[in-house]
Amino acid sequence: MGTLSISPSLVIRLQGIFGTEAGWKHQLLYIPSIVPFFLVSALAFWLFKMNRVSIREVWDESYERVHRPILALLGALVFVKLLMVDGDNACTMVIGNVFAHVAGENWTYFAAYLGAIGSFFSGSNMVSNMTFGGIQNSISDDLGLTRTTILALQNVGGAMGNMICINNIVAVCCILGISNQEGYILKRTVIPLLFYGAIAAAVAFFL
Repeated sequence: MGTLSISPSLVIRLQGIFGTEAGWKHQLLYIPSIVPFFLVSALAFWLFKMNRVSIREVWDESYERVHRPILALLGALVFVKLLMVDGDNACTMVIGNVFAHVAGENWTYFAAYLGAIGSFFSGSNMVSNMTFGGIQNSISDDLGLTRTTILALQNVGGAMGNMICINNIVAVCCILGISNQEGYILKRTVIPLLFYGAIAAAVAFFL
C-alpha cells in the first residue's frame, strides 16, 4: 500500500500510497482519537472496576450510536477534500472569487460569511482560514480595504460556521442519540448564523 513510518512524536505516516505521490498522516498526540478517547475509556474501566458485562454493554451502545454517523462523516470529509483539490482552480477558490467579484466594494459585509462557508465544508476554523485566508488577503488588497479587518472577519466567520457544519451536527446527533434530525437542526442554526454575520459586519463597518 505504501511506506509506513512512525516518528518519535508518534506521527504515523503512509507515503507513496499505491505507488502514487499521495500520502496520509495521523498525529497521534495532537488529534483526539486513540488518545484520549480509547486511553481514557480504558483507564475509566479500570478505575471504576467494571466487569466484562458492563464493559461489553458500553461498547455495544457506543457502536450502535456511531456506526451510521461514521459513514456520513467519512462522506463529508471526502467531499471537503474534493472541494480543495487543484490549488487555485479548486471549487472553494472559485466560490470565494465569485463572491468577491459580485460583492465588490461591499465585501466587508460578506467577508465573514465566506469564512463560515469554509467551516461549513470542513468543520474547522483553522482549515477555513487556510483555505480562504489568502483569498481574503488578496481581496482586501484589490479593493483597498483594511487587511486586518477583513482577515479578522474571516476568522470570525470560520468560528461561526461551526454551528452549521455538517460534521459537527452529525457528531452531536450521534452523541445525543438523535436520528434523522440533521436537516431540522441545520435549518435552525442558519438563522443565528445570519444574525452573527450581520453583527460582525456592523462592527467591521465602525472599525
